[in-house]
Amino acid sequence: MSKKSILVMAFLCSLLLAAGAQVIVFGMGDTDIDSGLNELNVSAKLDMPGFQAEVALAWGQPAAGITLALSQGLSPGEVYLAAALAHLSGKPLNIVIELYKKDKAKGWGAFAKELGIKPGSKEFKLLKEKLQGSRTKLKGKK
Repeated sequence: MSKKSILVMAFLCSLLLAAGAQVIVFGMGDTDIDSGLNELNVSAKLDMPGFQAEVALAWGQPAAGITLALSQGLSPGEVYLAAALAHLSGKPLNIVIELYKKDKAKGWGAFAKELGIKPGSKEFKLLKEKLQGSRTKLKGKK
């Protein structure tokens, strides 16, 4: 892990602790993705309508599906990731969430791999790129 990655993770952890948020280990095999999803958790608490609109726009998910996913106890970062995996795998959001919940112990990274979204794949790179764009948009709204 590079010094920059360590500093980013340390900063993010302190930011999350200061905001009273829980840090989630997504296990995606990429510190930028994991920290970005945790950053979305914080941003969403400050602007939930903006977060929901961004997920709908970024991943083509209906607002009702995003609202339903949030009501099922998933964090905003998990909802963002589920929406991304649904889009990238061609599966409906509710099915992705259902499948994930059946074997939650494996974690998001293993689940993404089962759906064919593996580190280095074009889908994985698209997830990382769109996540960065979403982070930037939501940061600007604060």
